[in-house]
Amino acid sequence: METRRALLEAAYRLFTERGYEATTMDDVADAAGVSRRTAFRYFPTKDQLVFPERDRRLAFFRAILTEDPKAEPWAAIRHAVLGMAREYEGDKEWLLTQDRLVQASPELAGLEIRFDKAFEDAIVERLRNGERTKAAARRARVLGAAVMGVIRASLREWLDAGATDDLQRLGEEGFEVLERGIR
Repeated sequence: METRRALLEAAYRLFTERGYEATTMDDVADAAGVSRRTAFRYFPTKDQLVFPERDRRLAFFRAILTEDPKAEPWAAIRHAVLGMAREYEGDKEWLLTQDRLVQASPELAGLEIRFDKAFEDAIVERLRNGERTKAAARRARVLGAAVMGVIRASLREWLDAGATDDLQRLGEEGFEVLERGIR
């Protein structure tokens, strides 16, 4: 765990000083005092240094979405999104740093969009709730994009305020706006 943390801290420092694109994995390994091979063993790609929790968070989100298959899809999605908000609130400093890096790098911004798509796909699948008709797919895709709008707007407001607001409350307010707009 110490090596992983040392690599992450070195990477964030170098990315902040030099920029993501100008920093190599060799630079990060040197700054962390480990070999190149060790750096790649912990982080097979450079982007994983910026998004180290990506896969775990997506798995956590999917697990919450599907923990009660009989639950009404909208309630399950709301529960999962607010669960992620609690998770994010526990990692404020890291997420603020990550956001600064993403805002400064078109490459990272593009990666973040792709990662968001994985969350949206999980939401869409839950909204479909096993239905395989074209109409169900269209409805789920539209509503999934709307939910991602709530997530993005809530996160953006939270990050822009230095992560000082209550992210869960922002998410709840976003869902209320969305639900009023739909009905």
